[in-house]
Amino acid sequence: MFFFLPLGTTRPRWRRPNATYLLIVANVFVLWLQLLYPDAMPEGYVPGHPRLLAWFASMFMHSGAVHLAGNMLFLWLFASLTEDVFGPRMLLGVYLAANLGATLLNTFMGVLFAPAGLGVAVLGASGAIAGIMGLSSVCFWRTKVRIWYLLWLYLYVKTEVVEIAAPVFLGLWVAWEVVQGVFWTALEHFQMGAGGVAHWAHVGGFAVGVGAALAFNLRQRLVRSDMTEERRPPETSYEAYAYAAELVQVTRTSPEDAEAWYALARANELSHKPHKAGPAYARALELFVRQRKEDQAVRAYRGMKEFADVSAIPAELRFPLACALDERGLKEDAFRLFWESAQEGQSTHGETALVRAGEIARSLPGMQQQARDCYERLLAQYPYGPWRSLARDRLEQLAKAGVSHGPLGNTSPPVHPGDQELRYLGGSAEQSES
Repeated sequence: MFFFLPLGTTRPRWRRPNATYLLIVANVFVLWLQLLYPDAMPEGYVPGHPRLLAWFASMFMHSGAVHLAGNMLFLWLFASLTEDVFGPRMLLGVYLAANLGATLLNTFMGVLFAPAGLGVAVLGASGAIAGIMGLSSVCFWRTKVRIWYLLWLYLYVKTEVVEIAAPVFLGLWVAWEVVQGVFWTALEHFQMGAGGVAHWAHVGGFAVGVGAALAFNLRQRLVRSDMTEERRPPETSYEAYAYAAELVQVTRTSPEDAEAWYALARANELSHKPHKAGPAYARALELFVRQRKEDQAVRAYRGMKEFADVSAIPAELRFPLACALDERGLKEDAFRLFWESAQEGQSTHGETALVRAGEIARSLPGMQQQARDCYERLLAQYPYGPWRSLARDRLEQLAKAGVSHGPLGNTSPPVHPGDQELRYLGGSAEQSES
């Protein structure tokens, strides 16, 4: 004798599975109605006499508490994972579609091979749950199922808890359902007996789940979610290498997905491929800046700075990136980018970039000369600009402090500008002449 019971999975859940709870409550409630009002409830869905209401009600009906408990266990294990990653809409959609697929395949096999069984009522959520299991078999490759089993052969008894990869466990389960479906269908065909379980309904629901996962490319969506939200960071360089290979496919499918590019850069970094990490960080940085996601852009900049040449940052991105770096404390990098932005011949932010660079340098010991260079260049290039009064005032203050003219040298870590009116407001000059 062999008996097994799944106890849980190794994948953590990050949000409350409300839709899964709702399905469990609905199934329990319907069984309670069955027990309390047996005459008022339909007997189930009869394939030979199809009715829409009976079909819908049958997916929540069970033959008893044991039947319900088994189904709810599998529902909890895999529906909660599905909802956690793909959301309640995907879960409920697959649940309903799988139940329809289960009904169609079970009816089809009955018409072909066992028409006598078409008058037998079918009930239970097994077909719908099988759909969730089919989806899980495609998506949760790295998840393992903890299983307690009992093996009893005469005087030999063995029991323990083992972990089996979810695709293997679910693949074995559906294979056994196919074997049982063939066996019992053959017996019914030759009028040698009938089974009490609609195995083809399980197979049909499972097939719908697999089809949904493939049709909606859910495997890649899962990889993207895990990596971009850092739900399951790779623990080894080999795992990071595997993630990188999958993320390459995600970025090919969605080339504007900045989070996926950043995750790809991280995976390449962790798998010791810096020559691939740098370009991925650069692409993520460009997309984050264009999408005005400043925190993410700063994070990508740090990675790019380590693995790529930051001088390759496109000219049109330097000013907004410098603003983001300045406001988050990376003053030295912000100063350099402001200065480079000001050197662009037709830069729309040139004057403001010089002011912000000067304010950064003025506020730090050892950078007074750089500040003077910024203000002098501003007056030379923009003699009638709105910042000329501020530049003259700053030069007078620097002259009183004994700072003379000199070439722009190496930068030191700057500080945040003291004037709040210098915050970036879309690139326009924020202050008029006083």
